[in-house]
Amino acid sequence: MADSEGSPVRMLSVGGVLQSATYTDERWDRCPFAYLRAFDHLFEAEPALSVERVLMIGGAGFAYPKQLLSDHPGVKLDVVEIDPAMVALARDHFFLDRLEQRLAAEGRGDDLRIFVEDGATFLQDGGRGFDGYDVIINDAFVGRDAVAFFASDAGIAAAKARLRPGGLLLANCVVEFTSDAMYRLFTQVQRLGDQFASVVVIDASDEQFGGADNYLVIASDGAYPFTGVIPYGEA
Repeated sequence: MADSEGSPVRMLSVGGVLQSATYTDERWDRCPFAYLRAFDHLFEAEPALSVERVLMIGGAGFAYPKQLLSDHPGVKLDVVEIDPAMVALARDHFFLDRLEQRLAAEGRGDDLRIFVEDGATFLQDGGRGFDGYDVIINDAFVGRDAVAFFASDAGIAAAKARLRPGGLLLANCVVEFTSDAMYRLFTQVQRLGDQFASVVVIDASDEQFGGADNYLVIASDGAYPFTGVIPYGEA
């Protein structure tokens, strides 16, 4: 299919649910989905927070890693993806191989590390990855459902333990058009608020490709001037 400007887009659908996408032309390292582009709000925390080490849980088609590492050469990114077949698919059809080739050619091969394992186990194993990420991004889903562990008290605590002071925890929240889905968003905000000093919600819905509303939730013990913040209770 194509976007509104006619650029060709390849979709990754798992069980009838869109999980990722890529442009197939010269924009191969751009994110077609609005919610993926919204992760760039993390850089609004600079310069107060120096973003150098990022962890992303849930790789899928590696759409955001391509854009992040293409635009920010000073960042080192770890991606945890539980499914080895998904990583292979990303290399074969969603230009992850092209990103890896670009990084190697620029002498930045170590800027992307891929861990094929369970994200919950990775978070709770202090010997894996970096100690003290500046940012952790949670985009782990099984079909339409977010992985419950990462929204639980234990999951939030595990993520916070891997952040350096003032670091950011970002989560993509998909809200279907039901009251139960909105309740889950409010519940997640409240749980994050129990462990972090600040929690903000940003609308990241996609008018073109979205079949539901997406919200970006950012939690931190720091105070940063994020744009597009929705007052709590009006999401």
